[in-house]
Amino acid sequence: MKMNNLYKVIIVVLLAVLTTKIKAQQEPLYTQYMFNAMSVNPAYTGTQDGLEAVFLSRLQWTGFEGAPRTYSFAAHTPFTQYDMGIGVALVADKLGPVNNFYFNVNYAYQVKLTDDMRLSMGIKGGFYNYHVGLDGLLLDGNQMDPSFQGQIERKFQPNLGAGVYVYDDRLYAGISVPKLFQSEINTEESQEDALAVLKRHYFIMAGYLFDINDDFKIRPSFINKFVDGAPPSTDISTQVIYQEMYWLGATYRLGDALAFMANVQVSEQLMIGYSYDFSMSNLGNYNSGSHELMISFNYDGFLKRKKSRRLN
Repeated sequence: MKMNNLYKVIIVVLLAVLTTKIKAQQEPLYTQYMFNAMSVNPAYTGTQDGLEAVFLSRLQWTGFEGAPRTYSFAAHTPFTQYDMGIGVALVADKLGPVNNFYFNVNYAYQVKLTDDMRLSMGIKGGFYNYHVGLDGLLLDGNQMDPSFQGQIERKFQPNLGAGVYVYDDRLYAGISVPKLFQSEINTEESQEDALAVLKRHYFIMAGYLFDINDDFKIRPSFINKFVDGAPPSTDISTQVIYQEMYWLGATYRLGDALAFMANVQVSEQLMIGYSYDFSMSNLGNYNSGSHELMISFNYDGFLKRKKSRRLN
């Protein structure tokens, strides 16, 4: 790794982890959050008509050495006879020399509010594993910097999260706290002066489906992320849906990026989606955008699938 690329890696790591010094978010970022809601809110678990599995890969700030790469997998299923749902979620997040891994088991219980609307209350439990190894960074000629030898730090942290989610065939809205525990990554310093602290995040998300005519629908949505010590991060999205098969949309991340996304319902069970983000901040001068690929599989077993359920 050349020295200028090494500096880029260090800058990215600092932007991501020094949350007590600058304004940064620690939770993984998803443009297609509306198809990956369980990673944000455990109460989404079991709200579909059958088993749903979602794989999402995000390459952020391509062309920027050491930029974030996130891979997530989530699967959940309802148990309608018990008014509940169960699911699992895994996330691998790489940022320069920093590697994060999340594993959670989700449980949600649903109650009927009206003939069409239900309230889901969810919890999740699991662990967060943080690992950073500066001794893996190389200088010119693939030589290791002796000053980085032995610079390895690990942190294993149990986690609990909770959320509520209200939904019907057109509306969804939820509030969640994916990480209830806060902890210092650098345990040798105080909570106030720690190099990085795993912060508690709060999420609010909502969306509504409007009919334009028999063929076209439109679904505006938003997600808002709050964390102590950083400004709110807000994504505002709009998607146009044609014959419940083709989805085109755009997202504006306030003060940060503009994204475009396209999704295709390949079959009754399979959906594939792609999004591309343009950086609108100064960081856009150093990268060529962010790519996100989403694959979603929905299997209803012997139950007849409600077409509108994918839209909530």
